[in-house]
Amino acid sequence: MASEVNANPGPILFWSGVAVAEFGAIRPGYGYPWTPTAFVAATLLVALGFLSVRAADYLRTEEARQRLRLGSYLAGALLVAHQFSSTASVTEFSRVGSLLLYSMAAVMAVRSHRVPHTDRPALLIATGLDPGSLRARLAGATDTATDIVAVYRTMRATDELRDLEARFGLIIVEGAEHDPRAKERLSASGLSRQIPDIAEREVVVAGPRQFKRYVAGALSRLAVPRSQIHFKSGQKV
Repeated sequence: MASEVNANPGPILFWSGVAVAEFGAIRPGYGYPWTPTAFVAATLLVALGFLSVRAADYLRTEEARQRLRLGSYLAGALLVAHQFSSTASVTEFSRVGSLLLYSMAAVMAVRSHRVPHTDRPALLIATGLDPGSLRARLAGATDTATDIVAVYRTMRATDELRDLEARFGLIIVEGAEHDPRAKERLSASGLSRQIPDIAEREVVVAGPRQFKRYVAGALSRLAVPRSQIHFKSGQKV
């Protein structure tokens, strides 16, 4: 994975500015007296800010990376606001006003933050669906040139399901709910073997509650982001 820090020095520059603002205020006669404990606490907070920049590189999705950066920006801004509001030369009105301003900015930043939508290939894992609904879903994806993989568990592969297998590459898992062979194919190892890029897909899980719970556990073990998993309870997908 290419380092976001190397590509964009903004986060590092931001936290460098926070460090200058924070520790530049620590001098005799400016602000409230700083104890060694307070100095160490400020050092740790700034260090955590720099660590958040590095930690973003190891998250799996761009959405998670952006949200971590956003949170660190807001934390750094509030840290500077707190330092400013605690100085002796600032009036009470300015102190309250600065904190309110930063609080409003934090709320607005969170509410306006949007991660650019990227079209991901889709994965449908289902059981007990109406065959017509399953066909419509697969045919619709073909018409819109969407990359979709479908895994369907059934007691018995009917002619219609075999036709969907031939036409759309439907992955048929034959077996009852507690059949060990069927459960293995829907387990974390089975799904990763059949769909190697599963973590990069938008996953729709449809079927009874027990089925969805079992598949959800497998997806969790495969580290599929929760934001990419969608559960359907009805016959329509």
